[in-house]
Amino acid sequence: MTTVDVQNARVRNVHLDFDLSIGFDDGSAVAFSQLDFGGTSFDEDNQFEGLRALTSLLTAQCTVSELAADGTLTLRFDDGTAVTAAPREEVESWEYTAPDGATVLCLPGGIIETLDAPETSAAPASPTGSPAIGSTVVRVSSGEHGGIQFSDGTVLATNVDLESAYLILRESVVRVGRGIELSSGHVL
Repeated sequence: MTTVDVQNARVRNVHLDFDLSIGFDDGSAVAFSQLDFGGTSFDEDNQFEGLRALTSLLTAQCTVSELAADGTLTLRFDDGTAVTAAPREEVESWEYTAPDGATVLCLPGGIIETLDAPETSAAPASPTGSPAIGSTVVRVSSGEHGGIQFSDGTVLATNVDLESAYLILRESVVRVGRGIELSSGHVL
C-alpha cells in the first residue's frame, strides 16, 4: 500500500497530541507535524491555532487525496478547502493510518515508507471516571467522540474549549474533587 485512501471519507474529529490529526468516518486518520491550511502553515510553534482551524473541516468530505512523487500529501474537501503537507528535512511530515492499521508515512526528505497492518487483537476499553493524580493530558479532541485523554488511559468526554487548549495539553493532574485541577491551574 502506497496510497492515502481517504477519498469520500468525512472528517469525524480532529486531535492534537504531539501532532495535529484528522480522523475520518471510515476509521482512517492522518497525522501532520506540519501542514498548510487556508493560507497558513501550522507546526509545533502554532499547533493550537491549527487545531482551531482544522475544526472547520468537521463533517467535510474528502474529495481528492493526492500523494506527489516528492512526498507532498494534499487532501481536498467538498467545501473547497485543502490541507497540504510537504516533506520536512528533520522529521516525519505526515502519517496515514488505514482503517486496518496499515500505515504510510513521509520520512524526512520525502521518503515514503509503508508498514503492514498489525495482527489484530481486541482494543482495550478506555477507562472512565477520574484520571489519576500525576497523569498527563496527552490528547485534546474535537468532533465526534471529542474530549480529553490522559496518560493513564482515562478519557473525559467533554466539549473542549479550544481557546484554552494550551492550558490543558501536556499538563498534569494535581487534584481531583469538584473538578480536575491541572498543573496549569486550569480546572476541568
